[in-house]
Amino acid sequence: MPACSDEGSPLQGPKCTWGQTTSALLSLQLGWGLWLFPAAYARLGWIPGIGITLLMALTSVYSGTLFTRLYMAVPEAVLLGDIGKAARGEVGRTLVYCVIYSLDATRCIILQLAATQSLSHALGAAAPAMWQCGLVVVLLAGLLSQVRALSRLSSFFLLGTVSQLAAIGIVLYEMLRSPSPDAATQLAGDSSEHGTFHEGFVAAFSIIFAFGGQFAFCELLADMKAPLLFPRAISVCTVIMAPLYILVGATGYWSRGNSVTDIVIFSLGESLQARIAAGLILIQALSQYLVNLNVWSHNLLVLTARTYRKAAAATAGSSPDAKPGPGSAVGSALAQSANARSAAEHQPLHWLAASGFVVAYSYAVSNMIPYFSCMVGIVSSSTYLVCAYTLPCWFAVKLLHGSMARAEVVLDYALLGLSLPLSLLGLSSSVTSLVRNLGCKNCRFEPWALQAVFLMWLFVMLNVIGFRYKRVAKQQLNRQCWMPLLEKSRNSSGSSSSTNLVSS
Repeated sequence: MPACSDEGSPLQGPKCTWGQTTSALLSLQLGWGLWLFPAAYARLGWIPGIGITLLMALTSVYSGTLFTRLYMAVPEAVLLGDIGKAARGEVGRTLVYCVIYSLDATRCIILQLAATQSLSHALGAAAPAMWQCGLVVVLLAGLLSQVRALSRLSSFFLLGTVSQLAAIGIVLYEMLRSPSPDAATQLAGDSSEHGTFHEGFVAAFSIIFAFGGQFAFCELLADMKAPLLFPRAISVCTVIMAPLYILVGATGYWSRGNSVTDIVIFSLGESLQARIAAGLILIQALSQYLVNLNVWSHNLLVLTARTYRKAAAATAGSSPDAKPGPGSAVGSALAQSANARSAAEHQPLHWLAASGFVVAYSYAVSNMIPYFSCMVGIVSSSTYLVCAYTLPCWFAVKLLHGSMARAEVVLDYALLGLSLPLSLLGLSSSVTSLVRNLGCKNCRFEPWALQAVFLMWLFVMLNVIGFRYKRVAKQQLNRQCWMPLLEKSRNSSGSSSSTNLVSS
């Protein structure tokens, strides 16, 4: 039985049209990942850089179609974990919790850092310390996030997309107007001091990060009036994004060559045009932050409500005569969020607590690790491919097997086999790059050590999943063993009582 078969939430929020969903997708994906493309092309070269971009555009459209079909196969799903449980039981749902929601949590940290750096660069020499700029972003995000319905934020998302397009125009003009005379480019690879194996993998996952919005696809589908139109929204979004990514990446690489090492806008200095562009990017960073904050806060409340409801049901079963305590009213209000299909269906105070918690820890962690591209590489390598391809393909070959052509089944199994080792290599390279940025350039930090750590983490996760699976299987076995005995005892007691009545 699917996980969300309970009665629905009494609150009903406004749903999004496919155009509003497209606006939210553009805010989600056409964000700060765009400005990493010149550096990614500089590490990879022309052919690998453009090739990976086109490949990710095609697979992004396919993943949008696949998510839609999975959602329609489990129409009562609220979270991706519900689809995972319908396809693979408790193991599938636990894997989603380990991967998707860790991505939700860390992406908010990245976007907090992105908005903070945008604000600092826009203010130029007058900018306060980074932690103070971060507090301004916390205030803005905390206030705007209280508008819970994504449909009511669509105008701000559109403003963010327009601001991003204007910033792209300014940056392209500046790079075309004053190219570096020493700019060197290559068809493949990087001959500079940054052209290492690790940096190449970090660059590839920077491109993957720019296309990675799959972690929010299920929530966006649940928030639509017509979920079947979601493939149209993701196709329009990809058709807009992919040419812009190639345009910015190719222009930046041609203009600056191998010298581009991070976010391209920071290579323009502190001219008036660069500061205006940074201010425009700040608006886009905030809109992207709001989409992620909305999705993750919604997930947190649903998961918390389900945990509370399960604990309350267990308590009620063990002591049916217990009277409700003083916190029962709050608990029952929280339990209503268990099947909320969108952020608008949550209670305002609960939403304030969840969104405030997310903003607070995002601010704290972003001040501890202020390396944007390395954080992008770590997060995208450890979760993005698994989220976008491994888990959906694994669920699809179970739920959609009867409606899939043989070629698509082969494609899904190929994506399953490729995504995991690529994630392992990308994680190894990203952590190595982060350690070097933290000042350990002469440290002995071999990739095999990182892979061993990752395998240990994977071993622990598999044991956790196996423990939960065994516990559920044991409960089902006990139920199968004891239910016939209980039925038999009830029947025997019923027959004995009827015999006593007849004799009396």
